[in-house]
Amino acid sequence: LLPFRYIPPLIWGKSGHIQTALYGKMGRVRSPHPYGLRKYLTMPDGATATFDLFEPRSEHCTGEDVTMVICPGIANHSEKQYIRTFVDYAQKNGYRCAVLNHLGALPNIELTSPRMFTYGCTWEFGAMVNYIKKTYPQTQLVVVGFSLGGNIVCKYLGESQANQERVLCCVSVCQGYSALRAQETFMQWDHCRRFYNFLMADNMKKIILSHR
Repeated sequence: LLPFRYIPPLIWGKSGHIQTALYGKMGRVRSPHPYGLRKYLTMPDGATATFDLFEPRSEHCTGEDVTMVICPGIANHSEKQYIRTFVDYAQKNGYRCAVLNHLGALPNIELTSPRMFTYGCTWEFGAMVNYIKKTYPQTQLVVVGFSLGGNIVCKYLGESQANQERVLCCVSVCQGYSALRAQETFMQWDHCRRFYNFLMADNMKKIILSHR
């Protein structure tokens, strides 16, 4: 049990809406810019999966080689502010990071097959993990998924026991567990839920239309 009661800071600490708005503005100014290499993988159906690879900037506290394989949230990729901030912190603590770019999400990468990312497809994430395992045979894995990415990484680990090899742990951040029940929730006006639904839908429409 935690020994102290958490008391959120006044004003911004008590409202998730204010936290979201503040980070949306401050993150654009103060967000770090870690340097990584973009990797391209050709999938069996002709799709081109991409991920960004970031090497650690210090030795891991255990002295071991540990790689975080990261799956961002819906319509997101390695260039998003929250991903860059997370990767920068992980690099400083001795972790190598591989960040999947959801198929179709990067504005400067064209689709090479008639499909984009979906809620349940683990193919691109699996291809990235296999690349890391082959390229760094000595590394151990920490699997991390944000939001939609949490669904994908948990599904990936459950699809095959072989997918769990060399995995130290899995961290699912803000994962939605039922898309159908969440759909009902996002249609409500309480706490501006329907407004967020509009924003996410608008973002998805922009991605789809960009590949029209």
